[in-house]
Amino acid sequence: MIKTVVRLGLSALLGLAAPALARQEIPKDVQELLVTLKSEKASERAAAARILGEMGAVAKDAVPGLQAALGDGDKDVRRCAARSLGDIGPASKPAVASLGKTLKDPDAQVRQASAFALGRIKDPAAKPFLEAAKKDTNEGVKRAAKEALKNLKRK
Repeated sequence: MIKTVVRLGLSALLGLAAPALARQEIPKDVQELLVTLKSEKASERAAAARILGEMGAVAKDAVPGLQAALGDGDKDVRRCAARSLGDIGPASKPAVASLGKTLKDPDAQVRQASAFALGRIKDPAAKPFLEAAKKDTNEGVKRAAKEALKNLKRK
């Protein structure tokens, strides 16, 4: 099923994929999606990153792969990887420095997703990155950085 969802790359299927994945053998699914993160097709890499995020904390073993995807040449892959690291939550702490660097990405949506992720991970080490992002030229990034800083204070 995962291969079908990734190949189609349809956003509509993503909502259906998470519950179905939850009923399957998670480690196997995560491993399969990590292989897909290295696909030649950017659309497949982005879909794999999105699905890993939909899996949430159970996809914690995907953190290194998603962290590597932050350096992908495709902005959609970078955005999906950042967002998914946030969706995985505190288990993504090893990616905080990489997400901090991604706050300087040329694409505003990638920067915004990175700020979102840092807020969801809730690691105090993200604070300097987010403070700098509050000065971004893009209003969406500024808002995301401010909200993420608020999230760092919440337990």
